[in-house]
Amino acid sequence: MEVVGFGGAGCKIAKSFEKHPQYGIHYIDVGIFGKNCYSLPKSNTMEEAEKSTPEFPELVTAVGKNKTFFICSGGGRTSGAILRVLEQLKNAKLNIVYIRPDSSFLNEDESRREKVVYRVLQEFARSGLLERIYILDNTRVADILGELSITEYFSKINQMIANSLHMINYLSNSDSVIGNVCGPKETNKISTLAMYNLEKNEEKRFFDLKNPREKHFYFAFNEQALEKEKGMFKKIKEQVKKAGQSDSISVSYDITATTYETNFAYVVTHTNFIQGEKIVDKSSE
Repeated sequence: MEVVGFGGAGCKIAKSFEKHPQYGIHYIDVGIFGKNCYSLPKSNTMEEAEKSTPEFPELVTAVGKNKTFFICSGGGRTSGAILRVLEQLKNAKLNIVYIRPDSSFLNEDESRREKVVYRVLQEFARSGLLERIYILDNTRVADILGELSITEYFSKINQMIANSLHMINYLSNSDSVIGNVCGPKETNKISTLAMYNLEKNEEKRFFDLKNPREKHFYFAFNEQALEKEKGMFKKIKEQVKKAGQSDSISVSYDITATTYETNFAYVVTHTNFIQGEKIVDKSSE
């Protein structure tokens, strides 16, 4: 699998994947040099960044038709080059990982640019031009981590995002012990992640996804827990049933055996609803 980091935030998260040998890591940013690095020219506007985006034939060859996490954020001027780069990588199975920045850190121009990129990438996903878009919110991830010092703030957030994406990729490609596997519908291409607290039956979401249509639970237990903990399967079924209370949400799950000492779980939630749009209730018309 390939991981492409775009821009400062995307590159830093991509770098956290280097500890896992199964990923090919690539970096795209302004003035970046070195192995697997692809440099963008400095631009004064998004439009200029789009027009001046170089061709990256070596990156296209390296990524090929592989499943790819393309990690990026909006707000910066270089975000104008995102669509031009994605066009070059059109043969890959592109899964956009879009990081929403803390709006309090953005000025007016940055906020405007971020909203444009945020909307356009969702439109691309829903239209089928992308495999999927995962939307993650820096503020929500920081809240999950708790109190952080200034020096560790972004590094801890980046590590948590990278680790969670890796675990979802690992679990989704592992043989499950039991489950009612049901892949998301073709129309539901806008997604997010959540950590799931097994004791409190609580989701810690990385983004407040509106209008969810599907949820998939990934339960990861070590061999000892699977063999000795009585009533576990009943508890899981009850948790999953509770998560699917709404008629509009379908729920599926996998239980996977791992060699990790601790047990953990993640939830991936999907929708076809573009985030940021107003929900119009037509029932009263």
